[in-house]
Amino acid sequence: DQMVKMRTETTLPDGTRTMNDDEICANVLGIKSGYIKGSGFGPRPPPSSTSRSSIDEMSEKNKELEDKVEETQDTIKAQQEKIDAQNMLIQELQEQGKKFEQFMETFMNQQASS
Repeated sequence: DQMVKMRTETTLPDGTRTMNDDEICANVLGIKSGYIKGSGFGPRPPPSSTSRSSIDEMSEKNKELEDKVEETQDTIKAQQEKIDAQNMLIQELQEQGKKFEQFMETFMNQQASS
C-alpha cells in the first residue's frame, strides 16, 4: 500500500514521475545488503570462494591465451621472413628478365643489320 501511495504521490498531473519503481522500493523497503548499486535489486554476487576459483580458472585461461598469442606471433614472424625471401627472389628474377630483354633486343638489332 505504501508503494502504491508513494507512486501516486510522485506522479505529476502530466504523467511524468519524480521517482522510478526502484527508488520507490528502496524508499519503502529500505536498502538491503543484496542491493547492487547500478544493477538494482538483482541477484547477489557469488560468494568469495566461488570468485577465488573463478579467478584461478581465468588466470589459467589467460596464461593459455598468452601462450597461443606468442605461438601465433612466432608463426607470423616465420611467414613474414619467407615472404621477404620470396619478394627478394621475385625482384632478382625481374632484374634478370630485364637483362634478358636487353640482350634479346641487342641480338635482334645485330641480326637485322647483318
